[in-house]
This record gives sequence, C-alpha cells and structure tokens, in this order.
Amino acid sequence: MLSPGTRIGPTRILDWLGEGSCGQSYHSIGTEGQVRDSEFYIKLISREVSERKGFQDYFMQEVQAIEQLEGKGIWPVQGFGVTKWKHWIRYSWIDGLENSSNYINEGTTERKVRNLQDLCELLPNEVTPQQMLSLMVSLHRGIYKAHLAGVCHGNLKPTNILVQRNVQGEWESAVTELGLYRLNLFTPLGLSKEDREDISIQNLDGRDSFIEGDKFRPKGIEYNQVPDESWDLFAMGKLVTWLIDKVNANSKPISSWEDWQKWSFRAVGKNGVQGFESCAHSMEALPNVGDISCFGVKVVEVKGFSAQESEDLRLKKERKFKLDEQAASLKTKRGITGLVGCLSFAFFLLYSTYLFFAPTPWTEYSLKGALDSYQLGVGLWSGQAWGIVPGMYDEGGGGGQDVVGEWKRENGLLKLKFKRFKKSLEEKSGKKLWQFIGKGSTSEKDYSIWYDFLEYNNDSDSLRLIKREDNNHVYVPAVGEDGTTRLYPEERIKFGGGKIKKSKIVFDKDSESGISWSLFFAIGFSLASLLYNRELKKLTESINLNN
Repeated sequence: MLSPGTRIGPTRILDWLGEGSCGQSYHSIGTEGQVRDSEFYIKLISREVSERKGFQDYFMQEVQAIEQLEGKGIWPVQGFGVTKWKHWIRYSWIDGLENSSNYINEGTTERKVRNLQDLCELLPNEVTPQQMLSLMVSLHRGIYKAHLAGVCHGNLKPTNILVQRNVQGEWESAVTELGLYRLNLFTPLGLSKEDREDISIQNLDGRDSFIEGDKFRPKGIEYNQVPDESWDLFAMGKLVTWLIDKVNANSKPISSWEDWQKWSFRAVGKNGVQGFESCAHSMEALPNVGDISCFGVKVVEVKGFSAQESEDLRLKKERKFKLDEQAASLKTKRGITGLVGCLSFAFFLLYSTYLFFAPTPWTEYSLKGALDSYQLGVGLWSGQAWGIVPGMYDEGGGGGQDVVGEWKRENGLLKLKFKRFKKSLEEKSGKKLWQFIGKGSTSEKDYSIWYDFLEYNNDSDSLRLIKREDNNHVYVPAVGEDGTTRLYPEERIKFGGGKIKKSKIVFDKDSESGISWSLFFAIGFSLASLLYNRELKKLTESINLNN
C-alpha cells in the first residue's frame, strides 16, 4: 500500500481506497500539466503480476487498445504509464451523489452513491423497473462497444459499474476497469502447463474481491481462464437478479419484476433456457427496450455457431481491432515522413536555386598565398559581409584585420562596402574609439571607406574581384613589371605605356562541396514514407482478407 503524498506519474496519492483481485485502488490529484488540480481514480497493477518477465510490453499493448474505448456505458481510461515497478492506469474521479438517508451499514460516517452497490444499499427505492431499463441499456451499450473491439470485461460486479443521474433524472451506468481482469492473467512465455497453473492472480488482500466477482461468472470457470463474451452476458443476467433481491430486501417489494426475472433467467441459462448469443441479442430482449438501432446497436445472427466458432469470431474481432490500430499508426508515420521528405526536398531546391545566383553564405572565399578573403551573409538583394582590411587603409601598418561590412547587388555585381575608423583621430584627440561612438559623434569623413565589386561565377563557385573604389581612386587588378598581380589605380594603367596589364584576381571557396544534407534527408524520409506505404498496403490487404 502506498502512502498519501506518493507520486504516481503526474499525480499524487490522496487516499488508499482498497485492494481487489485486479490491483490496488487510490484516490489521487494531478500535480502538473493539463491534469493539475484534477482528481483521479488510479488503479495500480499488483506487483506480483507487474514483475513477471515480459509484462511491461504486454501492459503497454493492452492498455493502448483499452484506451481507445469510450462512449456511453464506458468509463474511459484517462492515462497510463510505468513508474519504477508501478504499472498504473488513470480514470477520472466520480464525485458521486450525496445521500441524506440513513446508512445501511452501521459505523459508516460518510458515503456517496458512486456505483451500483451504493445505489442499491443507500437508495433502493430509486431502482424501479423503468430505472432498471435505463441502467441496463447504458451498460449494454458499453459492453457492446467493448466486444466489437475484442475486449471482454470478465469481472463485472456491482462495484465495477459506476452510476450517475443524467439531465432527465434517470440513472445511467458505465462499466469501469475494462480489460484489467485479462491483464492480470498474464503469464511469461515458455512456461509449462504445470508452471502456469502455479501462478495465481490472487493475493491475500484481494481474495474477497475475487470471490465476490466469481459470483457473477458462469459456473466451472477456472481462475486462470481467459474471459470471453459469454462471461459478460452471464454477469449482466446475474446483476439483474442481484439488483432485484437487494431492492426487495432494502425497500418495500415491487411486484412488477416478472419481465426482468424472465430476462435474467435467459441471460444466465436458467431452467434449461439457452443464453443470449451476443450483447446485441441480450439488449434486444430487454423488457420495453424498443428499437435498439437508435442506440447504435445492431443484431448480427450467429445461430448455429459452436463454442469454438464463437471464440474464433471473438478472436477475429480482436485481430481486426489491432490491425486497424496498426494501420492508423502506419498512416501517421507515412504522413510525417512524407511531409519531412517533401520539406527537405523543397529546401534543397530553394537552396540550390539560391546558390546558382549567389555564393555559398557564411563560407570563406580566399586568395591563395594572401590573407585576403571574403564571406557573404545570406540575402536575395543585400546582406552582411566580412573581409580583410587592405594595407592602404590601415594607418598603423600592413592591414590584415577582420572587418565587417555589407553587400548589395548593383549592375549584376556584388558591391561590398567596408569602412574603418581613422586611427589618426584617436592619436590627435587622445580618445579611444569607443569614446567617439555615439549619436552624432562621428560621420563618414571619420572613416576610411572602400567598395569592392565582385563577380560570382557559378560554374567554378568563385568570386572575381572586378574593382575597388574609394574617395580618391578606382583600383583594378593588373600585372606589373615584376609579374605580381595586385590592384593598381586605373589612371596608372592608362598612362603606364603598356607596362601594366589588366589581370584577374579570383577568390576560391575554401571548403569542398560535401554532402547536401537537405537532399540526404529528403531521400531518406521519402524512402521511409514509401516503406511505410508498402507496409500499409500489405496490412490493408490483410484486413480485407479478414473481413
């Protein structure tokens, strides 16, 4: 038993409610996220079951299927998980109806009507033949939906059937703890028949609960036998008999139970009468129920089916339910991988188109044997640029420092603007550079400003320096008498008598073109989507064959 305050998933234990054949029950409150401050009913699987080898995978698979069940007559699973050894299932809390009448059990100080047993013991006069119809209709709707999904309860009893009044003042029921009985029957693979029989689903505290539930199961059922639909149909018949007996014992007897007694006799196969073939047949026979199709229940004739054929039909429904779940999962995976693949391919196309007209962003283009280099930030028409300070603009010496600028397109070329604060101003004034910077403190004349015009060659992925401009000259690449290529003023080339000839200065990209990760992801996720699609087709064919 866990102490109050113990954390189970995103909730904290408030009270221990009891222990039954399917585990421990707790009242808890949410502590985080969307469940914060909400009250919950927590079912904790018995440790002797949860520590069996392979149980965790089985638990996750089974509860995921049970979690899909919801609607009229079902108290749905709100969440589940594993915290250390604790395998828990969470349901929403039911406040229950406060009871102002005298309690049947002496010593009871506070009790509310939450389940069928509470209703019969605290408010027996409320259970009339008409209210019985309302309770059994909602119960049948829940069991019918569970059976369609291949889930059998196997442990129907008054405490597992919650009751609430609807807006019309009628009592409605909802079955809770669906599938937990089967969950507790888990035994590891590879055990012999004798070893399996040695594993009990019971513990000392849960023995009374198991014995109580056994009253509502067909005779001759062994404790480790997997439940089937007939158990639930039998239990509903026994529940009606139990209700009638309890109501008559706790209130003035009502003489109009004859129709319900006949129905319950048939449900349990009493007096040689054959039990109902399905939940729909059972519901169709309820006294004064009318057309059950308005409740979404349809009778499918299965007359002449043997017990083995009925079991095969149940297993087929269960397989179909699991196959539909797998198909939904594959569709989701196919959609996600396909979307990521398309987005990656779209990015690859956009990036490739960009590189056709502009150099690779944030990549260094350098000149072999020199410090000069350029980097351009991403942009369609303009962006940030990085370069190296030329020696002619470095009042302190040979340049070589990094400088930040900006670029824009102009007449088919990339025009890069750089500027450097004049060091002479610092020396004359005795101030540091940061003391000049401020609103209205500096102007363009306080900087050495130059413009580099570059031409991008897509074929070689290189930048060619066309010219450099400043306030005094226009410089172009040329080869002098010493055979060295560098920048010369245009007028010097013009009046150099042919000794200085125009040349080219080309800046190549430092890094080699490697793997295009966007194309890699596009191909990878697209292939994954195709594989999921292929598996989905196979699964769809399998579902069609089962149908």
